[in-house]
Amino acid sequence: MPDVLDLPVALAATPFDAEWKTAADVIRHVSRALRQSENEPEWVTHANFIDADCPDRFGLGPCAPWPKEGSNRRVGLSVQRANSEGWIVHVDLIELAIHDDVKRDFWKSVPLLRIKALSRSQAWSIAAVVSRMLGLD
Repeated sequence: MPDVLDLPVALAATPFDAEWKTAADVIRHVSRALRQSENEPEWVTHANFIDADCPDRFGLGPCAPWPKEGSNRRVGLSVQRANSEGWIVHVDLIELAIHDDVKRDFWKSVPLLRIKALSRSQAWSIAAVVSRMLGLD
């Protein structure tokens, strides 16, 4: 049976309240916490690293406020293979987009944060730390 990676005790004791913080503040905190652990990723960045003015397509910019969760919006986390090598931890805002003119609602995903790891086990370990840090679990 494979080893189960658990959250380091030091990180478990440090909750992080993202309310009233910008995306850059949250990403800086996540990056610092991961780098202080033995679980240092290759890089941590906001999804909209080109700072394009189209959050629905590229994600929130660094100066945008971190999204608040509600009944129709929540922050989600996933792990996917990277394009060339390694694994990417995705943190996204999933929200219900309500359009009265179309008479149809749909769910949309707004990218928030990306973290690169070189191995699958490291990516899942990072995902566990970030999930606990942001209160997703």
